[in-house]
Amino acid sequence: MSLRDGMVICAEADDASHAIRAAKHVQPDVCLVGREIRGGGIAAVRGICRAAPRARVVVLAQIYDADDLLDAVRAGAIGYIPGGIDPARLHRIVDAVAAEEAVIPRALVLDLLMELRTGGASSDALTGREAQVLGMLRRGHTTATIADRLEIAPVTVRRHISDVVKKLGVEDRSALIGASS
Repeated sequence: MSLRDGMVICAEADDASHAIRAAKHVQPDVCLVGREIRGGGIAAVRGICRAAPRARVVVLAQIYDADDLLDAVRAGAIGYIPGGIDPARLHRIVDAVAAEEAVIPRALVLDLLMELRTGGASSDALTGREAQVLGMLRRGHTTATIADRLEIAPVTVRRHISDVVKKLGVEDRSALIGASS
């Protein structure tokens, strides 16, 4: 409701599929997507970016999480902000995003840079998924958590880890976690 002053709200949606359809129909400049929207916030971002390629998508997250930020960015978001943000700040953020500026909380910038450094340093040898698994592993996630977040089977995560161990020439998973990029 805080956006109503000075901005045109062209659509609202209760779930990811409705958000994607609305974005396709309206072709908005900026989309604000709740991370916890029914049907999945990341799925909504991905779909909106396909349906309305010029839309700039901002994820409203209740809890800051580096992996979630990375998932949102990979899906096409250019902003990631707290859901309970002050209305005045929200106006400034929407204006900034409309002007094609990225909006990322300072608390997560270092995590994002470390992910880019880790992924970038090994990008020649690793597939995108392998780099993603490696980054999550280095941030302390378990195989089960990685599998859940990436929506793949735990055995697939273990296979990726095994492939990364071989490609980076380290002894085992423990050495992989401690290996410098």
